[in-house]
Amino acid sequence: MRDPTLCVTPGQGLEAPFESLSVPVHRASTVVFPTVAAYQGRRDEIYDGFSYGLYGTPTSRELETRLARLEGAARTLALPSGFSAIALTTLATAAPGQEVLFPDTTYDTVRPFADTFLAGLGIGSRYYDPMLGADIADHLRDETALVWVESPGSMSMEVQDVPAIAAAAHARGAKVAADNTWATPLRFKPLAHGVDFSVCALSKYVAGHSDVMMGSVSVADVALYRRLKDYSRFLGLGVSADESSLVLRGLETLAIRMDRAEQSAGRLAAWAATQPGVAEVRFPALPSSPGHELFKRDFTGGAGLFSVFLEPWTRPVLAEAVESLRLFAIGASWGGTRSLVAVLDRPPLRTVAPLPHQGPVVRFSIGLEDAADLHADLAAAFGRLAATRPDAAQRRA
Repeated sequence: MRDPTLCVTPGQGLEAPFESLSVPVHRASTVVFPTVAAYQGRRDEIYDGFSYGLYGTPTSRELETRLARLEGAARTLALPSGFSAIALTTLATAAPGQEVLFPDTTYDTVRPFADTFLAGLGIGSRYYDPMLGADIADHLRDETALVWVESPGSMSMEVQDVPAIAAAAHARGAKVAADNTWATPLRFKPLAHGVDFSVCALSKYVAGHSDVMMGSVSVADVALYRRLKDYSRFLGLGVSADESSLVLRGLETLAIRMDRAEQSAGRLAAWAATQPGVAEVRFPALPSSPGHELFKRDFTGGAGLFSVFLEPWTRPVLAEAVESLRLFAIGASWGGTRSLVAVLDRPPLRTVAPLPHQGPVVRFSIGLEDAADLHADLAAAFGRLAATRPDAAQRRA
């Protein structure tokens, strides 16, 4: 063979056996087949085999297999982001003329998706009080195709009675999907509590290093998996081997990172609740947090995310206090090694179950820094707030 041919022709490989602890990164667009018959039947391999790089590689399938094992699922489908997992699950379940129910605490990007995109397809959407539990039965209709739960809820951290909601929905023929990003399957297993679709934004705790976007949907019913896989193919959704490798790397340290984040967050959340200017701290492991008894019943542990609702008088000086933090980066998302802080000028939108607060909201994602260092950093920032308290000058006098 001549040099140009040698450049692209596979070699013979190593004769000695080779095995590594890490999962190989199988990059691929084209997948080749040994025979014409195998090539012509390649579409039959979309679900469990390999037909084209977009539909899966050995690297992404290894990730899906490990996640399915953790979820107690028959199959898991990896997708480009957590929100793509939410969107795909919804589109694969609800048809024009039907409706989807979302908790009033839902991830904020869901609202424009529901109110604009789904509405444009003729799919209705309604919002419900996340603390309804079995009483959600009174809000279900014949056209209700899917009920979403997000437990704990975005920003406000309410824990829902997922088994009761699932039972009520199933009694009316509706499916149930759970956004389980806060807990991950290490802390809560939605499929074991009656849910049909367990969704997780792998970008957060599972990947764990703030450097990759990915989501997943896990199901106990293989027929549901095949429907999801078909819809992902229709929409051109897939994940790369490189990103799958990064998530696999994070998965191996997930248990240790979750334990560390939970321990530090529990300590800091309880302390924050005692600080001047704090109206309420929402962290499911705290007895005062909404749904705490459900948390104790259904969850095996907590995470590193909690929200602090502040008094309105803190608003003018909050930005200065947050910007003084040395160990907390300002940013969205959570679940990485670095601690993060996200700031809302006022409580998030609620259309059914308003929050009992009017002041700013600060959400903390606790990372892997030493808890004492984080405490000192927060104490200095809360001290800045306390110094501007309306009665601070009188107390100093």
